[in-house]
Amino acid sequence: MSQDPRTSPQRRSRYLDALRAVAIVRVYLLHSLWLAWLPVVFPSMPIMFALAGYLTAVSLERGGSVKTITSRVRRLLPPLWLLAAVALPLMLLHGWITDPERPLQWTELVNWVLPLANPPSSTWGGPFAMALWYLRAYLWFVLISPVLWWAFRRWPVPALLLPATAAVLISIGTLPPTTGHIGDVCWSVAIYGSAWMLGFARHTGLLERVAIGWLAAGSAVLAVTGLVWADTHGVTLVDPVAEMFWGLAFVLIAMRIRPSFAWLDRVPGAARVVDVLNARAVSIYVWHLPALYFAGFLVAGIGPIFAVGTVFTVLAVAATGWVEDLAARRRPVLIPGAPAPLPAPAAAADAAAAAGDRPMVGARVGSAAPAIAAALSATTVGAR
Repeated sequence: MSQDPRTSPQRRSRYLDALRAVAIVRVYLLHSLWLAWLPVVFPSMPIMFALAGYLTAVSLERGGSVKTITSRVRRLLPPLWLLAAVALPLMLLHGWITDPERPLQWTELVNWVLPLANPPSSTWGGPFAMALWYLRAYLWFVLISPVLWWAFRRWPVPALLLPATAAVLISIGTLPPTTGHIGDVCWSVAIYGSAWMLGFARHTGLLERVAIGWLAAGSAVLAVTGLVWADTHGVTLVDPVAEMFWGLAFVLIAMRIRPSFAWLDRVPGAARVVDVLNARAVSIYVWHLPALYFAGFLVAGIGPIFAVGTVFTVLAVAATGWVEDLAARRRPVLIPGAPAPLPAPAAAADAAAAAGDRPMVGARVGSAAPAIAAALSATTVGAR
């Protein structure tokens, strides 16, 4: 049973919270158990970018560009800084200055403060920085979202198609690839930009103006395109472009449906787990790989590493997660998710973002909505 987005009460969307919680758990399970089928069953990264795009669209509409950027950057950076406070001294103590493979470049340390490029690491300290590309990509999406939002409001379907099309054209050599830090940014925007803006489409209600049958057909086309791309290029669905198409197939449906997920509040402990995972999402993401690799020094085998690494991850998040409360201007707590009378004022953007999960009223998204499913299929240009 789906809730009516126009009449739902002002509350967080349990569905979106649960979706992000599952995405976080799936990332952890992939990095701990190395089950290759997990990204096929649930493509976490496209879904996480779509959810972030949705929340950013809400913030842009309600608070404007400056407030949105400052609020989201403020929430993103403190967990990274705490990680840096631990990682950088340890890497220096383990000979980073004389590292022959990854010599220390002092000027690049600024990316541990503001990750406009991937934060650097030594050979020994690779696990500290291995997953931080996501923070870099997220930061850039936040910074360029005012422009993306402006373009989406005026030309929704072309804006949705452009990033994925660019990814295909770069991959087949029609567009020249960029290299270095700039290349990393451009490639991330191309691969995940369409997912990010499908979050925009959820907020504006654009997807709801298309019959679910057409969206299901578009989703099927995207999924098949991912499979065909992988087959014809001799790769798996882990290939960036194949994964992009496969992920968009999931995102298209995930951003369209609006189940209430009210059952979470009726299952003892379920809602609290979802709340904890959401309130500690960045901390879990930045600490889980170092915790797992440290566990690998102590025990051997996937099972023992998973068990010990999970304990280390929980301890690391418990010790550092409070910084996410401070960043959101909430009262710091050891274990989040306890019922609170009112959200903190500075957390209003995200609280409002998921409040009732309602499309914006009067969204200026053009008149192309009936053609969106067919237009999404156009991302297959060049994929053959």
